Amino acid sequence: MSARNTRRKPRLDPLVPTRAIDRWLGTVHVTTPEAEIAETIESAPGLKTDPRWTPALVRQAVRYALWRHRQNFLDYAYVMGGR
Repeated sequence: MSARNTRRKPRLDPLVPTRAIDRWLGTVHVTTPEAEIAETIESAPGLKTDPRWTPALVRQAVRYALWRHRQNFLDYAYVMGGR
């Protein structure tokens, strides 16, 4: 996991589907590599065909997914006594 301050939520466009990303990440194990998370978000159905999904919006969705994934890891580590 990144050593950066991961507690600060990234700024997002309201079009970023944070609830859908949260639900999906709830099914992903906390040790899943970040590259796999980013690849899954970038290849989500509809991103290539929906004109509203600009490259900047995709980057924001990936940034949010990685942030949420790190938060899930930190929560897991806390609960399991790792921190």
